Amino acid sequence: MKKHILFAIAGLAVLSAPSAFAAPSCLQIGQIYNFKALDDKTLIVEDNFHNKFRVALLGTCPGLTFKEGIGFKTFGPHSSLTCVSGGDSIVTRNIGTGGQRCAIRKVEPYTAAMMKADQDAAAAKKAAEH
Repeated sequence: MKKHILFAIAGLAVLSAPSAFAAPSCLQIGQIYNFKALDDKTLIVEDNFHNKFRVALLGTCPGLTFKEGIGFKTFGPHSSLTCVSGGDSIVTRNIGTGGQRCAIRKVEPYTAAMMKADQDAAAAKKAAEH
């Protein structure tokens, strides 16, 4: 009987523990893999586990869609586990003028619905240009 209780308790502990495959809770600074700028105010950032996050900037960041590399500056503890969040900033390098900082307004997981809305908006913009 004691064995069954131990297995039941162990099973409950496993079920209540956060899953390694659960939805990501944040974009960790040390896990950033890739990014794509949708426009001068929005980035889609992918982590090493291929989870995507939408990073909305506080204002525009001129030329962001042409940048090949960016950096992130966080105000949390300096660790690769620090989450990027509102109030942090991205840093771009501009030849001749030095770096530029652009404040982050919000970071959120990039859902399939968001992706569909962004694709529809891009298609509508392209159609309007022709």
